[in-house]
Order: sequence, then structure tokens, then C-alpha cells
Amino acid sequence: MTTHAERYGDRIFSHTGAEEAARLAALAEVLDPVSVEALTAGGPPSRPVRRCLELAAGTGSVALRMLDLFPSARVTATELDLRFLEAIRQDRLEVLRHDATAEDFPDGCFDVVHVRYLLHHLPTRREVFGRIVRWLAPGGRLVIEEPARFPLEAARDPRYRRVSLGALQVLADRLGTDCTDWGPDLPRTAAAHGLTDITLRTTVPTVAHDTPMGRFWRLTVGHLAPGIGELPGVLPEDVPAVLDRLSRPGLVEMGMATVTLTATQPA
Repeated sequence: MTTHAERYGDRIFSHTGAEEAARLAALAEVLDPVSVEALTAGGPPSRPVRRCLELAAGTGSVALRMLDLFPSARVTATELDLRFLEAIRQDRLEVLRHDATAEDFPDGCFDVVHVRYLLHHLPTRREVFGRIVRWLAPGGRLVIEEPARFPLEAARDPRYRRVSLGALQVLADRLGTDCTDWGPDLPRTAAAHGLTDITLRTTVPTVAHDTPMGRFWRLTVGHLAPGIGELPGVLPEDVPAVLDRLSRPGLVEMGMATVTLTATQPA
């Protein structure tokens, strides 16, 4: 496996960035309803939910929702950089600095684990997936949400397509990000680790100037613009033109897909 010196949050998408909180908030506006539906799919859990994990919690929006969804549970929200989580500390919610690539939790200690938009950025994603499975208690529920690029490949606007795929190429080159195979392969990965009751849902939001995914993508492309502009096949005017079109009416395209996996640790 290729070694990448840079990892998510070092420079790319650092929480010190002026617009990073707004970028994550826009993504949460798109995906929090999807996350809640996945966490509650199938009705009430068959066993009491006492401990929940929100891995790489970002702004903590899903961790807060877990407090309402599972009123008897303690929720642990983790991040490498806690600056967006400090304000949400409260009873039943633990905020913890944690590196999923290097630090463990005890086996079988969580009844519900939710992970969103993390593993595709990690070159050691398969190893980390196996670690997460071990953290699940018997009968525990796993919800993982990851992006997939295939709607961007089908985009009708050629500049939008070039720039959007270019953004993902920058992430692949610098971080080892996989938006091609990892998300769609999640059901096979889950089955290979012995998980059961596997379901898959795909969400494809609309990118336009006034949609949450449009705001998320404008901020993402703007952040990665220098690297995108250096890629072969990207024209000098492409990135400025796409950022302009994402800022006003006119452009309506598909955004990245989000693949949502739910699975259960056998009792």
C-alpha cells in the first residue's frame, strides 16, 4: 500500500480553517436525516442500548441526536481535534480525543457505532473497519456512511465533472482517499467480518447554489482549488468558473452519492 505522509486534518480540511465548520455543517444538513433513519431502522433495538460511539464526530450533530434516540445510553464522540466538540459537552455525552488508526476501545463495549465520511480517507481503512467490528457488543448495530463518486462521473456539465473528479483526485493523491470502490464494497466487507442483517441505502443529493450539498461542495472545491488547478486535463478557467456557478442560480447537478451501510454483530 502506498504510504501517504499527509492525513486528513493536517492541512486538508483542518479544523483551524476559517470555513471548515460551515463546510461540515452543510454536510450535516444533508446527511443527518439519513443517519437518524439508519440508526433507527427496524424499530427499537432488540437489546438495551447503553453505550454509543460516534467516531470522528465533526461538529457533533449526530452525537447530540443519539442522546435523544437512545435516552438510556451514554454517547462517546471522538475526534482528533476537539475544537468543534467542546461546546456540546453535557451529561451522558463524553468528548474524547481519539485516533481510530492507532487507539483501541475494549472489545464488545458499544451497542451502537456510527461512522460517517471517515474510513474512505484512511489508507488503513480495512484494518480500522475490523477494529470497529471488535468494539461492537453482541447484537450491536453498526452504521457506516461513505461517499461514492459515480454520480459525478455522470455529470452533464463538463467543467463541473472535471473539477469535481479533480477534487477527489487531489484527496486520493495526498491522503489516499478512496471514493471509487470502498463505499460500494461495504456490504461485502461487512459480510467478510461476520456481520449480519446487512442493508444498503444510496443517497444522491442535488448540487445547486441554494442546496446544502451545493454549499458543501463549493466550500470543498474552494479549499482544494490550488491542487485541482494543477491536475492534467483541468483548464485554467475551470475551477473559477465552477465556483462561480456554484454561487448563483443556474447549475443543477448530482452531488456525490452517500452509501449507508447498517449491519449487526451476531448475538
